[in-house]
Amino acid sequence: MKKGTIQLLAAAIFTLFIQAGEALAQPPPVPIEQHSIIVVDRSGSMTAVRSDGKTRFKVAIEEAVKYVNLPLNIPHYFSVWTFEGSSYIKEQGFASATATIATLNSLSVGYGSTPLAYTVCDAIDALFTYRTDLGNKARKVVKLVSDGEENSTPTGTQCHGPSSALDTAPYTPGSWESKVYNKFATRNANTPPPAGAFFPAVLNVTVLSGYITSLRSMSASAPEYTPAGQVMTPRSMTTLANYFSFLKTLAQHSGGVYSEVVDSRPVPVSGDTNNDFCVDSTDYNEVLANYGIAVPPANPAADLNNDKVVDYYDYTIVVNNQGQGAGCGTSSLFINK
Repeated sequence: MKKGTIQLLAAAIFTLFIQAGEALAQPPPVPIEQHSIIVVDRSGSMTAVRSDGKTRFKVAIEEAVKYVNLPLNIPHYFSVWTFEGSSYIKEQGFASATATIATLNSLSVGYGSTPLAYTVCDAIDALFTYRTDLGNKARKVVKLVSDGEENSTPTGTQCHGPSSALDTAPYTPGSWESKVYNKFATRNANTPPPAGAFFPAVLNVTVLSGYITSLRSMSASAPEYTPAGQVMTPRSMTTLANYFSFLKTLAQHSGGVYSEVVDSRPVPVSGDTNNDFCVDSTDYNEVLANYGIAVPPANPAADLNNDKVVDYYDYTIVVNNQGQGAGCGTSSLFINK
């Protein structure tokens, strides 16, 4: 082969390589539908009672219903899965918001352990087998509501592995954290993403926390049982803190939202941009200040439905929830309806 031919071939290969890398880094087209699998933890620790007298499971269902009720400018379809023990249940296939709320309100808590990695990785596969005719024009979301760390994914399943020795991405190769992270980033549990890659699956997660402060009594008050019927050993504070950090990182990297509902604090309310447990003029003004702007550069806190733009739908959320929240006083109303 002549020298000139070799140079041309090398240049062509290099160009294709660069174009492939750019394609991975580019976001997909603007979505025309959103598909979400709501994954609800029904393990034993979800029976723990919060300071307001509600169980974590009750609050988990309320948070899932809030998610379903968020308005979007595109059609949104939901599936519902629950997990405990060593497996998960597909409670509902993809359906409307009305049907989904009815399904959520019919669920009950269990007593088993937490096969979280197994469930969310299989959920991603299910997301991408729904409406394949839309190609990459549908936004795929896992909405996870859970209070505890992965502890019972079955051996031999795609995201089974030991805990990572590294607390930040990239996680220890072969760990369950690494596999879950890879699954969201590349749809393959064993394939890490290249730098700057756009994640095809989004994680929105609500963590119900608090038992890290009463860990020593958890096994008596809200135990989780292995499939063999043994009480699970509670996680250490350090392990749980690292786990929450993992979920927060994955949500941020995938373009999702991480939120935490602490047992000893009020439940968050939709429309609260500054986390003061009240929807008031501060939140209203924040939405108006970012109105019509994409995220980024707009403040993500003003994007209340996480569709990457602050628009009319965020405005309706903050207006419809004005004066709501445990932190509100009598002067919190900012619009006379």
